[in-house]
Amino acid sequence: MIIEVCASNEMSTWIPKLEAHNIEVITYSCLDRCESCLFHAYAYTNGKLVEDADAEIVYAELLHIQADEDQLFIDEDW
Repeated sequence: MIIEVCASNEMSTWIPKLEAHNIEVITYSCLDRCESCLFHAYAYTNGKLVEDADAEIVYAELLHIQADEDQLFIDEDW
């Protein structure tokens, strides 16, 4: 899974924890969400915005999305 974060957003401080779960993180200097960047933690994954005032909730949601993706891969008939 690949996650995109803004270097100025609180989620950028969670990068080591995300990478510990084998999540690739791409950091951008800006993702054009400056107004909410100050008040909400957020990240993009699979083109989906995951956002909350609490960074821990965003982190948990990202891990949940990763688990769902992993399960789809396991359930896939080859």
